Amino acid sequence: MSHSTRALRRHSHEVLNHELDRARAQLARLPSEGRLAVEQASAAVAAALVDGILEEARKEPSVARAIVSIYGSEPVWEPRAVSCPAD
Repeated sequence: MSHSTRALRRHSHEVLNHELDRARAQLARLPSEGRLAVEQASAAVAAALVDGILEEARKEPSVARAIVSIYGSEPVWEPRAVSCPAD
């Protein structure tokens, strides 16, 4: 999984949690199983949206570029000198 894919999924999760927190008062009126059902359905919709965006990005380079421009690309690995104590 690429850096931008992980970032998109993490962002989606953060937005989901934020919106569920905003709706807590209304959700509190539901029985616990109803509240859980709403939370699970919301999580499933958010995951499906991310999956759809990523699927579109695989087909459409402009969508892939947009995701990278928003979330960044893989950090480039650079070899570094490591100091080792003398034997």
